[in-house]
Amino acid sequence: MMAFWVAALVVLLSGPTTSNAHWTPPQATPHPQIFMPTTFVPIHASPKYVVRRYARQNIAKTSLFALDVKGNEKGELSLKAITSPKKRVKKSTKSSRSKKGKGSIKQNAKKAIPKNQKQSKKKTNLKTTSPTKSNDKEVLLSEEVPSGGIIYIQFSRVFQRHVVYQRHSGIDHDDANPHGTTDKVIQSFEFLDDAIQLFPETRVLAPQDLPFPPPSCSLVYPDENNDGGDRLLVRRGRLIDSDIEEEECETTIAGMGLWTLCELEYDAALNNTNSDKDYHYQQAHEALRTLLQLVSSQSSFTAPRHFFRLDPRRIAMRGHTSESIALNHERIVNLLSCGMDGNDEISKSKTVGLAMDSSDVAFVLQNFPQLCLYNCGELESLVRFLLQPLPLAGSIPSVAIVADRGDDGRANVDWPSLSGNGYGAGLTVDQATSAIRMMPELLALYYEDSRKPSMVYMYNQMMLAPVPPKLIDEATIQLNLEGADPSDAYTFAYLFSLGVSWSQLRILISSLPLWTTSNLEPGWELLQKGPVRSMLKRPSLDYLRQRLQIGPSDIYRLLKTHTRMSTYDASNKMLPTLDMLQSKLVLSSAELRKIMLRMPSIMGMGKSGFDDRLDFFTNEAGMSVDDVKEAVMKQPSLLQYGVSSTLRPKLHFFLEELGISETSVGRIVKSAPAVMGLSLTDNLRPKVVSMMKICSLDPHELGHIISTSPQTLLLSQKSKIEPTLKFLSSVLMLSEPVLGQMVLKTPRVLRQGLETSLAKKIEMLTNNSDSKEAAIAIVCENPALLVASNAVLEDRIERCPEDVDIATWLLPSKKGRRKSFQQSKTELSGDPIIVASDASFGSLTKIFPSITCAAHELDISESAIREACRNVVSIDGNYLYSLTDSPLALPKDPQKAKMPHHTKTIPISIFCSGGIYPSDNADVARGQSRTGGLAIQVFTDGSILDKSQFLQEFSAAANSCLGIHVPRNNDQDESILIAVFPLMSPSRNRCELFSCSASLRICEAFLKTKSNEKETLYDIKVYTESNYAWKLAKSKDHLLELGCYLTSQEMLSHLDVASYLVNIDILHPLVRSFSRLNGHTEPLGSAHQTFGNANVEFLHSMDEITLINGGLSYVRRLTGQAKYAAMWQYSREKKLV
Repeated sequence: MMAFWVAALVVLLSGPTTSNAHWTPPQATPHPQIFMPTTFVPIHASPKYVVRRYARQNIAKTSLFALDVKGNEKGELSLKAITSPKKRVKKSTKSSRSKKGKGSIKQNAKKAIPKNQKQSKKKTNLKTTSPTKSNDKEVLLSEEVPSGGIIYIQFSRVFQRHVVYQRHSGIDHDDANPHGTTDKVIQSFEFLDDAIQLFPETRVLAPQDLPFPPPSCSLVYPDENNDGGDRLLVRRGRLIDSDIEEEECETTIAGMGLWTLCELEYDAALNNTNSDKDYHYQQAHEALRTLLQLVSSQSSFTAPRHFFRLDPRRIAMRGHTSESIALNHERIVNLLSCGMDGNDEISKSKTVGLAMDSSDVAFVLQNFPQLCLYNCGELESLVRFLLQPLPLAGSIPSVAIVADRGDDGRANVDWPSLSGNGYGAGLTVDQATSAIRMMPELLALYYEDSRKPSMVYMYNQMMLAPVPPKLIDEATIQLNLEGADPSDAYTFAYLFSLGVSWSQLRILISSLPLWTTSNLEPGWELLQKGPVRSMLKRPSLDYLRQRLQIGPSDIYRLLKTHTRMSTYDASNKMLPTLDMLQSKLVLSSAELRKIMLRMPSIMGMGKSGFDDRLDFFTNEAGMSVDDVKEAVMKQPSLLQYGVSSTLRPKLHFFLEELGISETSVGRIVKSAPAVMGLSLTDNLRPKVVSMMKICSLDPHELGHIISTSPQTLLLSQKSKIEPTLKFLSSVLMLSEPVLGQMVLKTPRVLRQGLETSLAKKIEMLTNNSDSKEAAIAIVCENPALLVASNAVLEDRIERCPEDVDIATWLLPSKKGRRKSFQQSKTELSGDPIIVASDASFGSLTKIFPSITCAAHELDISESAIREACRNVVSIDGNYLYSLTDSPLALPKDPQKAKMPHHTKTIPISIFCSGGIYPSDNADVARGQSRTGGLAIQVFTDGSILDKSQFLQEFSAAANSCLGIHVPRNNDQDESILIAVFPLMSPSRNRCELFSCSASLRICEAFLKTKSNEKETLYDIKVYTESNYAWKLAKSKDHLLELGCYLTSQEMLSHLDVASYLVNIDILHPLVRSFSRLNGHTEPLGSAHQTFGNANVEFLHSMDEITLINGGLSYVRRLTGQAKYAAMWQYSREKKLV
């Protein structure tokens, strides 16, 4: 065995080969102390990297400036832009040198700032005396920025954040202390563009461990007409050689956005050194041999875990030489061994370190030799943060939130500022030493180095007492390690066994992103979601974490939502797509992250598809890029709607059917972009027709309402629009035309809450008027009172003088009044005609403003249209209906089976609801683990003599059908049943539909006990508040038709829709139960029996409740019970370790 390693060593040090495809170490004398194998690292990246400086938009890059902050005699601060040291570039053309104009960093940085966020920061950003907020999150700042220094921005690899420092003039800094003891942390940011936005004229320095740009940043200024050949691709404003495309992602740093390493400022002194790439790689190979000599152990016959990751290219990029490696090794050994036991001296001493003995130090360096490649100042900052004390309990609310429940809500704590103020994770020296000894990867400063070994390695090689599996499971739940590598849970469980609390571990995970890694093995949950790779791509996941500043749990949720993301390559797919979105929509990095968390499938969109949609919005819908950006931020799926199948038909609906002007369409999309995703036939047109009929309005009047208040189309027809209109008509005693004029004057009245807003305002006016009729007159005269807040209306009433009548006081002001809508009767003479594809008029295909327009469009006579409306007959497959006609009298089905005669009828009303927890959140990635619940309440009238016995029998039937029942504390109402959603993938629609299906199953179990009561008919009505469930189950004839199919696949083939749209796993049992309960003949092969004593139908909850007497509160309360069941199950799963 020893002879094999010695032979391998001879190969390593024997000199380079003649092949140009590999970079190999130059000749050197073998060192007898190295006992480990090595490999020749093939470097496929070519140093040719062509950059077009003038092609980048919205990014500041050409000249970098510093702020020379000086105080004048009055104590005021003055700013002076001073030119930073020039980057070393290859001079080729005169035009390229002229582009380094002074001030371009400021001008270009402002382009990346959204217009509504632009503001001058020249002076205000230098004095911050109180905490500020960024993205509605608390950010810890230094108390005051001292004057007389230079402001600069530099990336911290420890915290993976961009830190704004202030350096005093005249202070020298060495490599061991690059910031110096006087450099003060002003503020830190997750994203570089946020830092530049608040500090627009600061120097942007390269990270401490990168002394010069990588070889890929060698600048050449090509002729604009030169396409660069077939192997060059235009990406990120560069002509990039496809062979080195991967390097763009490998050399990125977190939160850079559209910036790259090529645009940062590097040390001027090092830039003046030898620029020959061969010289740097020769130095790198010599540094690698020195590193191997320093970390080798004569007693070990195995290679270290990370040995094969020691890439000479990485060593060359960091400017390491044999001397620097030896110096780093000495400092790392001192850092690992100079610590003292106890935390009392940490804040007082400038020297910080761990307490390892020489054998432990040798073990750590042998197993993690990358430590000698890191910047010692960064490693010292990391160790110092581990050992510094925690903040006082409750002194910093954002830290308290992270310690209590983690950083899933993106608390955005300014950890570098916290560390600069002397606070940290509060570990003892013994705890930190044991943790690093067990897992040296906790000191990693790069994503590619942070991956921990397997648990098998820990058991076999580390010779540790096994951590109990129960503790590992508890760590996974307590720290929300969903999607993290199993070794992370093992590591944190081990730290907990050392005495580190869960709160401290949450702080460590939030502050040190590299302490967690993504699991590369997809679990069963990902595999059953869709196509996914058997092994995930580490470079792609790491790049996505750095670009979006997200954790493993977010990555896992993104993959659950869009499994094809597992196949995307970081350089060829993710990087160009994210760059395209961010540059063309002028998005900040935080905005890009928000979009991707909500709709990760956008990452799979191609350039042509994006350009088509952007062209539609800007040219056809008349929107600006800022308008499109605002709409996409509200509804990211807007970028995925088909232009010809979804977007353009809705545009024609607004323009042609509702008569909305082209300028107003863009406002509708901007204000309510979710409208573009609603179905025209099943949602928008039925909603508009319902409002037209209740309010006696024509289509163009509805168009005015929608253009004034676009959010009206987002309201539920059955749960919001119709109840509100019926409430106003009933309480205010308004006729249909008067109600229509009120809505036309004040469209926002439809968005007010019934019980919390409208009812309270009317009650307030009634109490302060002579009579209810007087209050109604006041509302009719000034409907805008109903859209004012309760507090504003109350204040206005209280300010009424005693000598002024309240009706006069509340009259509308004529000052600045908008002109009321003027309709064109010449164009709208006649009755609106509704066109549907079936006789039930459930799906509407067209709305004509008049019978004349319908006759012209359909090319038939007006008399034929009137005849078709009266007789409900189709014309070329279309059914027509006039709104002024009497209610539809649909033809009866002669094949419909007649129910047998019964002497007694018992009505049963069942209200059902479903809920999920946690609810969707715009700041949390889709795909988070959720639980569902359902609530069912049964009613009957006085026809049942013993109501208590009926409820007991019904509850017994429910116990045999439902799974886990949720206990209720003080609620003894036996009519309410609360249970847990038992199926996979809980969602609001699935839980609502399952509650309807569960209600029918309970009815089946109940009626089996009543099989002898042949003369009794149980008239069962099932009510649901869900529009989704109601639309699927409202047609009794359609459900009975589907009930004849025995299997779900047969039923799905007759639905002509995808299974995920109807949730066939729930709909099929619902339909089969519905068919049996209504006595429909069972299909061949069925083992079930039909019932002859029941009649079942589905209705919407709003069709039964009374709005005035608290009926709406009852429905909302039942929905709350369903959500309580989901919350109970969620808490139960968290505690079930």
